[in-house]
Amino acid sequence: MFERLTNFLEDRLGLPTLWRSFTDRNIPLGVGWLHVLGSATLFLLLVQAATGVFLAFYYVPSPEHAFQSVSLITNELSFGWLVRGIHKWAASLIVICVVLHMLRVLFMGAYKYPRELTWMVGVLLLLVIMAFAFTGYLLPWDQRAYWATVVGTHIAGYTPVIGPYITEMLSGQAVVGVRTLGRFYAFHTLFLPATLFVLTAIHLSMVVKQGIAAPPVGDFATVSRDEYEEVYERVKSRGHPFYRSMAKDVVTAALLLGILFFLAWHFGAPLEAEANPTTTTYVPRPEWYFYFLYELLWWFPGRSIPVATFWIPLVLVLVLFLLPWMDRSSHRAPLRRPVTTLVTMGVLGMVFFLTYKGATAPHPPVPVSASERQAQSMIMSAQVLQGRTVFEQQGCAACHMVNGQGGVAGPDLTTVGRRHDAAWFKKYIPDPTSLLPGAEMPAYDSLSPQDLDALVAYLQTLR
Repeated sequence: MFERLTNFLEDRLGLPTLWRSFTDRNIPLGVGWLHVLGSATLFLLLVQAATGVFLAFYYVPSPEHAFQSVSLITNELSFGWLVRGIHKWAASLIVICVVLHMLRVLFMGAYKYPRELTWMVGVLLLLVIMAFAFTGYLLPWDQRAYWATVVGTHIAGYTPVIGPYITEMLSGQAVVGVRTLGRFYAFHTLFLPATLFVLTAIHLSMVVKQGIAAPPVGDFATVSRDEYEEVYERVKSRGHPFYRSMAKDVVTAALLLGILFFLAWHFGAPLEAEANPTTTTYVPRPEWYFYFLYELLWWFPGRSIPVATFWIPLVLVLVLFLLPWMDRSSHRAPLRRPVTTLVTMGVLGMVFFLTYKGATAPHPPVPVSASERQAQSMIMSAQVLQGRTVFEQQGCAACHMVNGQGGVAGPDLTTVGRRHDAAWFKKYIPDPTSLLPGAEMPAYDSLSPQDLDALVAYLQTLR
């Protein structure tokens, strides 16, 4: 029966021949455990797809029901908490595996001829995976999801020239709301999976066609384009069939699955309070793999924010994307490519430093208690109190910090009352570009004269 089934599949689809050509091909001598990172990433992507389909069965992408549907999955469905926990932690493991995989390729010079396009598609896959992480932020519709997305879409708006269009594409409206959630859900479940599938298929087909790159030792430490085929075939002839290495992939997949179960079982996927767009005391913290980008905002505040949010990431992505064309030497061993190796280690060191700073940064101060707010109110005039209410209702704290609370996308307003008088505020708030051409702050020209006067009075007290 098995033979008849095999013959049927061979006659109709040729699958047995394809499978044998895939598993029986030789791989170069020296291919070992470091090379399982690519298959580990693929396995985790499959885990994400499987758990994502389960979550989509119960998720409702609307502000009225999103939080309740995620709460239902987490707290009421049998093993729903486990599936959601696996989905959450697999996202982190994917980032780790894909970065380690790219570092292995980079240090071993495996992006060189004939694998330039394979590397470039891999860079695109990294960007798609990070886009998955960003668009998945908003879906739980809790406080962290909402305010992290507010900051993220605001950061996207700093893109030169096309920033407003990107914000419009992501948000669909003036503030994060029902259209934003619908678009993020569509990106996360439709557009990005389709893009990922196409790029992964292209990437894998090129890996099979070109073969796995040999470790940069011996004859392969330095090899010119003219002699590459001869050297590669010689190294590959001393290797072994691919199916003998598949055991490493299976062991790695089993280990990753065990880690995911452990993380989901012991840490789960926390769900904070339901999103409240009117609060001003909540300061979002991103997932750990975005710490370095958020930490850069402290280094480039105010009008220099585009340096942190656009120019530095753009340069890094372009350098990665064009690396095969920038490093065209015949050397593949890392010590024979000192410039590439040292620059990579320097960038890694900076990313690790920024990530560490973001991870160890003190948590935002807790909101003031009712008694403390009442005590503050007693020493404020009615107009200043109204101004503080306007400040809260307009969501100014999402971008500006006051006395250690608030966002970092805009300037710190703790002492702004010392720097500007009331006349300056009344002109700047409705039309920022009238005083600062090119100002990134949106115009608040819809405020009533009373609310504007009250807001200015409040800002004047910040000294």
